[in-house]
Amino acid sequence: MSDEPRDRDDREVLRVGGLLVSIERLVYATVVLMSVLVVYDGWADLTTYAGVAAVIIGPILALAVAHLFSEVFDLHFRLQRPLTRAEWREVSLDQVHLLLAAVPPLVILGLGWISPLDERSTIAVLLWTGVLTLMALSLVAARRAGLRGWRLALACLSGGVVGLIVISLQIVLKPH
Repeated sequence: MSDEPRDRDDREVLRVGGLLVSIERLVYATVVLMSVLVVYDGWADLTTYAGVAAVIIGPILALAVAHLFSEVFDLHFRLQRPLTRAEWREVSLDQVHLLLAAVPPLVILGLGWISPLDERSTIAVLLWTGVLTLMALSLVAARRAGLRGWRLALACLSGGVVGLIVISLQIVLKPH
């Protein structure tokens, strides 16, 4: 058994500053967010940073609420009793992992907003940042698994492949 920190569902987590971060949650939320950004069709109608930020934050909040809802009911089912205040706090704080997936896109959006990039170019940068994020998370997990050399490179590329699959949905779902 590893002496790495774990969350209540026995997922290994990374300590980033004082925050415990689940790679599993961060990968999941990144893929979901990329999927939403790929299929969203109203980019041209958004004229404010707040409007575009809402397209990023909205799905992540919905994902966090969905996870909170499902985890609470799972705990009720498993424990066969109402949750204590401490359990409510723990399961609520566990959703922070998901919210972190909005940070890189919001930073890129802010940079894109003040740069000469138009909205389409900024969205492209957001999606490619998602691909790079998935590659980085794959790399972290592979290094923790002890992979080296070509196996490490292949694991890193696997994150990129997942990102490219998500981006390719844009071609399939919005062929115009």
